[in-house]
Amino acid sequence: MNGWRRVRALFPLPLFWRNFLTFWLGMAAIVGIGMALTAAVAWYRFEALDGLSPAALTQDAVEVARTQGRPGLRRWLRAMDSHDSALDVYIVDHALQDMLGRQLPTRLRNHLADRIVPMWRAGMIGHAVAHVPRPGARVSWWDPQPIALPDGSEVLLLFLPFDSSRWEVLHLSPVALALGLFALAVSAPLCWALTRHVAGPVRRLREATQALADGALATRTPPVLARRADELGQLARDFDAMADRLQRLVDWREQLLRNIAHELRSPLGRLRLSLELARRRDATLALQFDRIERETGRLDALVERTLQLARLHAMAPVRSPIDLAELVGVIVADARFEAAARDVAIHWTAPDELIFDADAVALGSAIENILRNAIRYTDPAVPVSVTLEADAEAIRLDIVDGGPGVPAEALASLFEPFYRVRSGPGDPSGAGLGLSIAHAGITSHGGTVWARNAMPRGLAVSVRLPRQA
Repeated sequence: MNGWRRVRALFPLPLFWRNFLTFWLGMAAIVGIGMALTAAVAWYRFEALDGLSPAALTQDAVEVARTQGRPGLRRWLRAMDSHDSALDVYIVDHALQDMLGRQLPTRLRNHLADRIVPMWRAGMIGHAVAHVPRPGARVSWWDPQPIALPDGSEVLLLFLPFDSSRWEVLHLSPVALALGLFALAVSAPLCWALTRHVAGPVRRLREATQALADGALATRTPPVLARRADELGQLARDFDAMADRLQRLVDWREQLLRNIAHELRSPLGRLRLSLELARRRDATLALQFDRIERETGRLDALVERTLQLARLHAMAPVRSPIDLAELVGVIVADARFEAAARDVAIHWTAPDELIFDADAVALGSAIENILRNAIRYTDPAVPVSVTLEADAEAIRLDIVDGGPGVPAEALASLFEPFYRVRSGPGDPSGAGLGLSIAHAGITSHGGTVWARNAMPRGLAVSVRLPRQA
């Protein structure tokens, strides 16, 4: 079973080819077994004629006609009709009237009237005496044999092996009926299996979709369905990926709401305290107004950056070709004004033109947040290094500062909203959203971002963007 799964994984069959092959395998089975059934019926009929010879029967009929005339031929026909069920023998005159008054099969009568009787009347079949088969002569079942009667007239002896005239009322032969029933017996299970092969996974996907719609975000498709190598397996894997992303998004937003509530509590508390102090109208009134203005500005910045983070998570970037080297160069040039206030240098060497499909605003904001974070926490004596390089598969941006770094256990949490490392010389008063915005902007472009402690000191943040979207 595992070997078959490996083969299916190496050679996945789309539903079209599965349906196509199933149909034609069913058709091949029907035709093959139908041919075998037909051959078996034909062999049975030939076996039923074993021991009978058209030449010998013709000799018997000629001898009976010579010695006993018409009455003898009638007795001989009745005997043949009662003993050999697989062979019908007729003796007809020029008017195609059988000696026993039987009705000729329609196909045989038409054939005789159109071809045999005109040739017989024209003498093209020949005179019976000259055509009596000699012993050992070969005679076909399908060749009419003229027989002369004592009164000088002539009749025609006809052999009809495997007569199906009894079925002509139904316009159906037993072989065709058997083939039809067999085709039904083969196609019905195949259609059931094919329908179950498709309808079963679709039903499970529908159940999973309904459960997800009802709020069960942990719902996933059955593993056996996700392992399929056809379109239904791809759909199941896409559903699982969608459910994973939806669950992460809901969890992230719930955590974001909790963090926002926590972050808003402090500035709102300080605002209330400042308002209480301002109502006293003492010598600290101007100081309290300054504090109110400062806290209002912090609240405004917090709301703005929170909305920016939410937009990056909710909306796909609108991409267009940009020169990434030029974009980073503009960001570095702007950051040097902020770096100059802290006497921080930025080392940046612009590479050659590097065209990349991106949302310049979203990606630029992500890079700017990483660079500003590096400037804020670096030691002024150590410059911030910005390096941009690319190969055929990916683009990599490294921003390394000269700060104290972060504890190893905090590296995995740096890109979480509102997470702040409060150790080091940098300003810990930020909202902790800068690196979260950077992470959201980069992942929306299919990229990855990670941080590591540089040697001998500092924090290195690396961004990897795929060349192909």
